[in-house]
Amino acid sequence: MTTSSAAGIQDILLGLTLDAPNSDLHDCHILTNPLDLCRLLLAQLLAEILGCEPEEAYRAIQWPNNIFNGDLTVTLPKLRPGVKPAEFVPELMKKFPKDHPLFPHPIIDGVHMRVFLSPEMLPKLFIPYILERKTSFGNNPTLGRLNSENVEERRKKLLVEFSSPNIANEFQAKHLRSTILGAFVSNIHEHMGWDVTRINYLGDWGKPIALLKVGWDKFGSHEEYKDDPVHHLLYLYHQIDELFQPEVAASRQARDEAAKNGQDEGEAQVDIESRGIYFERNTASKRLEDGEEGAVEFWKLIRDANIENYSEFYAQLGVRFDEYTGESQVKPETITEVEHLLKEKEICKESAGAWVVHMQDFGLKAGTAIIRDRNGATTYLLRDLAAVLERSRQYDFDKMIIVAGSDNSVHFTHVHHILSAMGMEELSNKIQHLKFTETTRLSDTLGTMYKPEAIIEHCEAAMLPVLEAEEEKTVLFKDNMEAIKALGISALLISELSTRTATSHSFNSIVMTTFKSGTGPELQYWYAKLVHVLDGHTASSELSDEDVDVLADDEPSSLLRIILQFPEIIRLSYQTLEPAAIVAYLSTVTEQLADCLEEGIEDDTGSKDEDEENIRIKEEKTLKPGQISLYESARIVLENGMAQLGLVPLTKLAQQRADTPVAD
Repeated sequence: MTTSSAAGIQDILLGLTLDAPNSDLHDCHILTNPLDLCRLLLAQLLAEILGCEPEEAYRAIQWPNNIFNGDLTVTLPKLRPGVKPAEFVPELMKKFPKDHPLFPHPIIDGVHMRVFLSPEMLPKLFIPYILERKTSFGNNPTLGRLNSENVEERRKKLLVEFSSPNIANEFQAKHLRSTILGAFVSNIHEHMGWDVTRINYLGDWGKPIALLKVGWDKFGSHEEYKDDPVHHLLYLYHQIDELFQPEVAASRQARDEAAKNGQDEGEAQVDIESRGIYFERNTASKRLEDGEEGAVEFWKLIRDANIENYSEFYAQLGVRFDEYTGESQVKPETITEVEHLLKEKEICKESAGAWVVHMQDFGLKAGTAIIRDRNGATTYLLRDLAAVLERSRQYDFDKMIIVAGSDNSVHFTHVHHILSAMGMEELSNKIQHLKFTETTRLSDTLGTMYKPEAIIEHCEAAMLPVLEAEEEKTVLFKDNMEAIKALGISALLISELSTRTATSHSFNSIVMTTFKSGTGPELQYWYAKLVHVLDGHTASSELSDEDVDVLADDEPSSLLRIILQFPEIIRLSYQTLEPAAIVAYLSTVTEQLADCLEEGIEDDTGSKDEDEENIRIKEEKTLKPGQISLYESARIVLENGMAQLGLVPLTKLAQQRADTPVAD
């Protein structure tokens, strides 16, 4: 018998003296979520006892995110709306089966009924469920269908725009966090059945590029560029920006003085911005917009150099993109089309030589959005509006998620409102800005003019002394430089993913590289430990009553109850786009796993006088069939959770290297 079909699950339930589900409820996914099956069975039982509709009972059943509060919780007032629980709870408790094979007698706790699943029944029903699904356990591909009830429906299309660094200067903390969060958003949607396209929308146009061109003309060296293109470009940008900042400060002061005196702010800045580096930058920007050969050649030179450098960095992180695009790739005719529509609908107006949108006219309290500046150059906003229009036509997406820092909130609010004003409200509603709070500046740790790979090198350097101090971990990870780098990357990824998007945190390599619960190295350690324990053993979904008995004890039973929650955790993270819940959950799994391994493994060799490390790492362990299947289920959950987060277990990396053919 198999759990891969509704009919197979019914056969298994009947074989375990459980009533088979006899109704299909909305948002109930018994083929992908074991707790949904338990909810359905409990809902049917409650409906029979109280005479309510199964759908109503199902909606009253929640998942308490702590197994000490039960495996399922029933919100009693929802069972009979308008009726006080005290009026029907006695009847409910009297009629609730005393010997139900899956639901031992529940506990009333105020307005909740807490239900604990039978530790004897769980292994028989759900270990085969997990082992059969393997890498698909936790996934629910029906959520990515236009009609979740029809597997023949096409997959929904999602565009995820993330990372999006400005190629003129350093890869900043906000770009790092966008990269890691965007990869997670892409991964979890793919696991839920969406057709995902990953886009890196580079800041490769406009005034930062023009300023870099001014720096190149003043200080550039072909020889130094040839030796290290990216480093030389960063050096040039810092050189010219240092000279430029006094002019920027003077322009701001003139603007503020004009505002204070009730004068035109734009006019006050014209004199300063019509000379010096301002003038050179604006001239270079205009030449680039006009497509002058020299300006375009320089743009292409720096764009290609940076994309090559970024690609190597992304590959080390395990991040991929389907398309490298950018502001430069937006078609001039689309920009013209958008601009024409804005003027035709009188959305934008001329002000001091610039074209602007007064946002208070379109639902916002205040604010002015610039479409073209007074020098005639297109702005990021205008190019972004045109880019959205092009993507809609090219991909016909159902949703687009833009992963960018909260400092971009005003910009994306303007995009939404302007699109709606243009008559594109449906398109506007398809766009979601996933905003996050930035980490502390990377320059505080890495200094200036650092390349992206310096981030990984810094984490790798921090990992080395930790491994030297943790000999047990060193044995498991073979103590080689590839493992150290992989652990450093895991530390970096989990550091970002364990922090909620609205929470700020520091880039602290000392904290992230420790072997403490909730860190990347600790997660990798426990996965490797589990692989070591299972080495030479094969898990079976066919367990005898004797095999199951060993799993009824508190520690293994708690582990199984926790790993059954995995699809629930993934669904929650999918809905909220918060990976921190997955990280916290995997930490709970490893902590419970540690308790199980301390108690549940019998040594068949060795003596008490032997070195503890050799006993723990090197000797053979005697596992019972039930334990093997439970630990293999835990391994599946750890691996699948890591896959959602974008981590590859180190043991898998070693296998990939061993299986890779060597070129002649």
